[in-house]
Amino acid sequence: MPGIFFTRGAQLRIPAGGLTIRMTDQGEVVMEPVRTQLRMDLWPQWLHEALDATIAARVAYADLLAEVAGQGEAGDRLAELLDRELRACMRAISSSAFAVDAFYASVQARSPAHPDRAKWRAPGRRRTPRQAQVSEALRYHLKLRQPGASEIRARIKQLFKFRGWAVHADATFRDAIHREDLDLGVGWHHAAFRTENAVATLGSTFQMLDVLVVRLERGCQELREYAPFARERLDDLLDLYDAEPGLPPLRRARDEMRDTDEGGGKGGAA
Repeated sequence: MPGIFFTRGAQLRIPAGGLTIRMTDQGEVVMEPVRTQLRMDLWPQWLHEALDATIAARVAYADLLAEVAGQGEAGDRLAELLDRELRACMRAISSSAFAVDAFYASVQARSPAHPDRAKWRAPGRRRTPRQAQVSEALRYHLKLRQPGASEIRARIKQLFKFRGWAVHADATFRDAIHREDLDLGVGWHHAAFRTENAVATLGSTFQMLDVLVVRLERGCQELREYAPFARERLDDLLDLYDAEPGLPPLRRARDEMRDTDEGGGKGGAA
């Protein structure tokens, strides 16, 4: 191929045997085509998508409030705006879950295998839930301590519950739910995937990943080497979050850690 192009955050390597130099019978030195490999961490992409979707949800929500204030419950426009908010919030919350799952994949790819990994997937036994695998692997590889480890496990469980609602859609009948902000009864999907929940989920995910990136320093050598690159990517996204008007301010993990000996502050030590 004429060349290799890789985007910011991707890594390139020449694997064992990928660079071969040999000498022919005529004494000429010949280099075989170089074989290269690429890898990319997707958690920054998913976190960026979660931020974009939350911004879209807030725009749809503002239009929705204006429609309710101006015309009450009438018209197809209201249904259109409710569905716009729903789609944006499903993207925001699911992307937040995907970001945490992808961060776990990045940690796992750079770490020795968890001692229970084979047991989690052993045939003939009930498979360990995905969120339990993610939280336990992060606890183990990043040496998370209490009470932060339990808080992160609870946040991941909540995040994956919402993701399950979006990905494994439930089309059964359920009671209508009253949304106080709209003063309307709506289906449970429009109540669960609402802008308030998307904003809260995004903030919680940013704060959780902020702590986890700091804790890369407790991991194996490859994780410690990866920590500055992960920090740079996350700080860029935190700057984008901070620049968006109307989103609740986030306190950075490094500020929290200056408040406690163990390192977590009000958000929970980890």
